[in-house]
Amino acid sequence: MVSVLFILAIGLMAVFLIPTTVSGDSPSEIAASYIQKGDDLTLKKQYLEALEAYEAAVASDPYNSIAWNKLGIAHMNTGRYQDAVTAFEKALTIDPFYPEAWNNKGDSLLKLGEYDDAISAYDQALLLNPNDLYALLRKGTSLQESGSPAEAMLIYQEVISLAEKEVRKHPDYARFDAKLWANKAEALYRLGRYPEAVEAYSAALAINPKYDRALQGKIHAEEEILRARGSPTTTIPATEGNIVDIGLTNLPVSFPVLLGALVAAVFLLRIRQQKK
Repeated sequence: MVSVLFILAIGLMAVFLIPTTVSGDSPSEIAASYIQKGDDLTLKKQYLEALEAYEAAVASDPYNSIAWNKLGIAHMNTGRYQDAVTAFEKALTIDPFYPEAWNNKGDSLLKLGEYDDAISAYDQALLLNPNDLYALLRKGTSLQESGSPAEAMLIYQEVISLAEKEVRKHPDYARFDAKLWANKAEALYRLGRYPEAVEAYSAALAINPKYDRALQGKIHAEEEILRARGSPTTTIPATEGNIVDIGLTNLPVSFPVLLGALVAAVFLLRIRQQKK
């Protein structure tokens, strides 16, 4: 009897003292690992591989709004804007108070040329945060693309005013907010204020030298400055179709034509001098 009790005691001790392995993780933990994998791949610009990782994340946890939002971004990065809209709508069904998903949905709709729906999405983001400069800026872009440039110009002015107010009110925070400066820069760009846009983009890049949006924006603004020096007339920048976020101003006369005219003028001048 004593031996039997002793064996039972040893068995109970083994149950409570010897660690046991847990079989599998929870769906949310699995999804989180796939999201991290997708984020890492996105940073490497391996967008198709990132897309697969985010698809695995939503398959593991279909009620994860972050995973759906990330999947939507991956669809955008691969040019699948309609699929992106669907993913963002999934995220917003789960969490209607997700401003980033509203903005992303608006961006996808803007790419598809569905301007009214894009404006509605940005308005939802602005309801959640009236100081969302990005949503306000993109709403202006949608208005400009849909044929309401006057309204768009007023919005761009508002973006600049709000950005400058934020800098005055929270200067320490603004020193580390690259997105704030990029939003201001793009508004300046769209108003044709290119030198000021370059300064604002430079401020964004001083905070984050790898900020692609600021890098590309600064290049476009500098190109416009060079073009303005070659021609006295410039126009308000416009987005080209549904592909490029920041459009390039088309000159009335191309550079090769101008060069050819200059060469011809010099040639005629020399002929006249020889005749004299």
